[in-house]
Amino acid sequence: MSEVGIRHYFMVEDIKLLVYITALISASILLYSLIVAYRRWTAYGEKLSFNPGSSLRNIVLYSLLQWRVLRHRFPGLMHLAIFLGILWLFIMTVLRALDYYIGPFLVGWVWMMYKLLGNIAGLLVLVGCSIAIVRRYYGLTPGLPRDPGYYVVHGLLIAIVITGFALNGMSAAAYRASFESPLFDPLGYPFYMLASQLSFDELKFYYRILWVTHMVLAQLAIALIPFTNLWHIVASNINIALARPGPPVGALRAYNDVDERLSSGTPLGLAELRYSTWKQRLDWDACTSCMRCTNVCPAYASGKPLDPRLVIVTLRDLMYKGEWDRRPWGDGGVSSEAIWSCVTCGACVYECPVLIHHVDSIIDVRRGMMSVGDESIPEGVLNSIQSMQHLGNPMGVSPVARDEWFEELRSRYGDEVVARPGVKYEYLYWPGCATSLDPRVRGVAESLLELLREAGVRVAVIPENLCTGDPALRMGEEALFLELASNTLEALSKYDFEKLLVNCPHCYTAFRWEYRRYKGYLEGRLGDKAWIVDRVSASVEHHTMLLARLIREGRVKPGSYKATVTYHDPCYLGRWNNVYEEPRAILRGVRRLTLVEMPRSRERSFCCGGGGGQLFYEVRVGERISKVRAEEAYKALEAGEGERVVVVACPYCNIMFRGEAENYGFKVMDVAEVLARSRAQGPR
Repeated sequence: MSEVGIRHYFMVEDIKLLVYITALISASILLYSLIVAYRRWTAYGEKLSFNPGSSLRNIVLYSLLQWRVLRHRFPGLMHLAIFLGILWLFIMTVLRALDYYIGPFLVGWVWMMYKLLGNIAGLLVLVGCSIAIVRRYYGLTPGLPRDPGYYVVHGLLIAIVITGFALNGMSAAAYRASFESPLFDPLGYPFYMLASQLSFDELKFYYRILWVTHMVLAQLAIALIPFTNLWHIVASNINIALARPGPPVGALRAYNDVDERLSSGTPLGLAELRYSTWKQRLDWDACTSCMRCTNVCPAYASGKPLDPRLVIVTLRDLMYKGEWDRRPWGDGGVSSEAIWSCVTCGACVYECPVLIHHVDSIIDVRRGMMSVGDESIPEGVLNSIQSMQHLGNPMGVSPVARDEWFEELRSRYGDEVVARPGVKYEYLYWPGCATSLDPRVRGVAESLLELLREAGVRVAVIPENLCTGDPALRMGEEALFLELASNTLEALSKYDFEKLLVNCPHCYTAFRWEYRRYKGYLEGRLGDKAWIVDRVSASVEHHTMLLARLIREGRVKPGSYKATVTYHDPCYLGRWNNVYEEPRAILRGVRRLTLVEMPRSRERSFCCGGGGGQLFYEVRVGERISKVRAEEAYKALEAGEGERVVVVACPYCNIMFRGEAENYGFKVMDVAEVLARSRAQGPR
């Protein structure tokens, strides 16, 4: 057995030069395409940046282990089969070349195992590609493009594998080797049996034709990489390796030179395609058109004109055409209606297997539209912007309403409930615009204050009428966001507190992540008060996190409340900030309370429709996103006993669900309200 091995270029020694010629051509095409792509990504002098440690981690986790691909079992396993099969067949080709140029080591049992593993890899490719063709042809995954190129690529891979095994079988027959058996070469063995019926001259004739065919097909596949969906092998893996550092929630583009831009007349955002960053361009190039982003998009599901994949692909096509000086929206670009349909929920970002950040590009297009005063900006957006400029909140409500509510709090809890400079607080409570200005949501703050005071937590509400600026940021009005952020931080710097408490996930995200992105700019604005930037980003806490901890410590004891509830994961608390267990832990602690989950929950939660500024304006196309989600909540609750309640942990979600509650017969309550109700109704 030890003498068994590979006879390189058997029967084709005289034409082996074709290998080098075709390899040189295909490698040259691929290399040239890489150079062109690099110039595309760095079109305006940028340099690609990366962290070696995080790049290696990303490659291992998302490329080799296919972590996000496998979230969807059927297409994930299909892709994994093709990926592993092609990867091992490529490794086999490298090993075979080493065996030829360095010296034989693929001999004996090593050779036999080499062939067996090659059969397994080939079978994976054949099965995976066949499923991919059927899946695409019959639309088993909604929306998958059916361009002929996709079928050509899969057919090409199948042809390469089949001709490869045919060559194995034919060469084995030419050797007249007795060791060949279906145990080690099951795919090549049928070809071996057929070839054994031919004379050597006949076999050699057909072998040479098939060898040239196989070699040309293999090199053609390499040459076609830049022009087909095989390009994702290159661009997607580079995008994964160079992914934005940190969690996606903190990865939006920051403009720390905003003052210089405004003074020089340089627009913010993608007013023209040339204002994109190298990372955004790499994102656009990396899209595989797998449709995962689109198929989880709540705007798309509700009939809005937003298709996240199409946004990325459209921007990519404009980039390919070199239309750097044109606006990326409007005729020939991304639909303006699509840009304003986005609720920035992050479902697309969470699902993307190659780490594209769709929301970053969409918000940057909004910034560009704001910078040039584009006429397609919805009127509701402009009204909210004006309200933030003149009234300090996006709801268009006079700050007097908040002052009156503060007086009610003082009369109920005493003067100490409102924060004063010079007094040390364990928690400084920031209720936010929606909670303090909407009478329907104020009960959340009141329930929370009662729970905390009973638990002995020294807490007070900040009295300033301010907005964190988060709505302005999501709507693309960056300068206003920074103005509101500076005012907010300056107000907070007056108080002595250990931690900052919020009940709004949008405020939580602004304090924890958005202000941190602009740390340098904000510190310049704040001067000797710059310490407050680090303080708030490090100390901010969502109320569900605090209540869950107080329950664990025994400082708050849940009571009893007979109801069937379903918990809606707010996008900005769950998917963006990974807070899932704390709200559920609170609800599970309430006796007689039955918690049922909606089909789309946790990471796969479906937006209420209020994000991205749409609490303050509405895209009147298709169904309301809140209606789609309310129907899902109703179906989860309909078989329950007692009161039926949709539980939320976000004032935006609270308002959106309240708009649908009457039609579906359920109540809407915050986690804090449920906990307070249980203590009022049952023994503790």
